Amino acid sequence: MADYYTPTVVEPIIPLTAMLPIERLFLAQVFSEEVDGETAYYCSDDGASDLIYLDAEAVRSALNAASAETSCLARKLIDEQAGAILGDKEIELDECGDLWADVLQDIVRRSPDLDHLTVTMAFTCSKMRPDGFGGLAMLITASTIRSESTHTLFDRFYTEAAANGEISRGDS
Repeated sequence: MADYYTPTVVEPIIPLTAMLPIERLFLAQVFSEEVDGETAYYCSDDGASDLIYLDAEAVRSALNAASAETSCLARKLIDEQAGAILGDKEIELDECGDLWADVLQDIVRRSPDLDHLTVTMAFTCSKMRPDGFGGLAMLITASTIRSESTHTLFDRFYTEAAANGEISRGDS
């Protein structure tokens, strides 16, 4: 059996003051968080967590500093987890891979110190499988999230090379 990994790095380091408490609580579950003074570095050896559990009391406390207008995470929690927030059980958030880039974008939008964040991912595998290697680069600004994988980059290379008559066809 092959094991697939997605080591991930978010750069630059993020000032703690740029994050709402709910965002920091969330990001610390999705990634590994390394705090150094007044900044946090987010990364992961195996990839961002898709399924996380948040303490309801901690979420209630963290949401006091957030609003649905300035935080997509706060909006999602309020809209989809209102009952769980008021309870005493853990709140389960699934499909966090669809949310963390938006959370990072909210941080950039509000921060006077950040005009962008980058996310770099490496796709690796414990066996030499053709589908187990590559990567992804993401640039997050206040207005746009741009990302491209090595697979889409190769597709573009093949299209350009075929258009220039360098190759007859390309398969990625």
